Amino acid sequence: MGIGRVRAVALVCALGALFGLGVTAPAHAAEYPSWDEVEAARGNAGATAATIANLSALLDGLQAEAASLGDVAVARGAEAELAQQQADRAASVASSLSDQADAAAKVATRSNAQASEIAAALYRSGGADLTGTLLLVSAKDSEGLLSRLGSLDRVGGRLTLALESAQVDRNQAEALSQQAMVAKSERDRLSADAATALATAQTAADAANAAVAQQQANLSQLYEQLASLKNTTVELEQQYRIGLESGNDPGAGGGGGDGGGGGVITPPGSDVNDPTAARYFAFAQLSAMGFGEEQYSCILWLWNRESGWRTNAYNASSGAYGIPQSLPGSKMAAVGADWRTNYQTQVRWGLIYIQGRYGSPCDAWAHSEAVGWY
Repeated sequence: MGIGRVRAVALVCALGALFGLGVTAPAHAAEYPSWDEVEAARGNAGATAATIANLSALLDGLQAEAASLGDVAVARGAEAELAQQQADRAASVASSLSDQADAAAKVATRSNAQASEIAAALYRSGGADLTGTLLLVSAKDSEGLLSRLGSLDRVGGRLTLALESAQVDRNQAEALSQQAMVAKSERDRLSADAATALATAQTAADAANAAVAQQQANLSQLYEQLASLKNTTVELEQQYRIGLESGNDPGAGGGGGDGGGGGVITPPGSDVNDPTAARYFAFAQLSAMGFGEEQYSCILWLWNRESGWRTNAYNASSGAYGIPQSLPGSKMAAVGADWRTNYQTQVRWGLIYIQGRYGSPCDAWAHSEAVGWY
């Protein structure tokens, strides 16, 4: 059964871009025992205990590495999504102000035209120079002249109002134009920030994805070796480790019940979600764990509310992640290094967590209904 000594590949070291993301590469690669070494330790109680301790320590290190890379990817993805949301809002504001400025400019043009028409009418009616008319008027023409002066006065009043209105409209158009220019500048700045954040998020996601295959292979072998030495199963060893990590932390497996709503964002670099496949996989896992069909509706309701069964659901307010809204998401590294993108890993972790903490999905649902988290 021996497969020789396996040396962990410190992929983070080869990805220098991650140093700027706060990821620290391991000082040296861990050495994993071969199956031959595990078998050799089986016949001696002291060697068995030492090998079990070593396997547990190696599991701790692998889970920490998978958690670290994944946590960075999730955090950078969330930052990129928020930056994009800010850029989108700024673009919407800039577009709205630009439309308003254009509309105000049209109103100002119409106001100017109206004032010009009134001024021209006043000029044509003799309003430009009435002196000669007043000197030549005779008594019998006085009533007509008074009537004419009244008309001119009314036209002049309209002209004054039109000129004032045109000035107000011009001021409004100019103010909106200035606001639109400022908004466009802010839009461009936030758009550039969003592009930078997206590139950073993609770098972190690529690094996490690149490390997953080797990490997962090592995790699987270590669990199998540990279970073999302890005469248990991989599932029991995972359940034990999940129980240790969860402890008595309130909400360690639930983000507060709002995961399916507006608090959830979709960071880049994640696999495509498949809620339908995730639900059917969960039902199959429940059956394999010995639960009856009466538990199906409870897990359906619970994770509908938590995440909408989305693999990359992230609650920015709490930090909960994934289908079960693990808090934090890296707790799921106890089951698989691909916890960030694999719905099967997330479902397995979530069901083991629920079984160990509450006994059943319906008990977890009842707790969530009562206090708002599980």
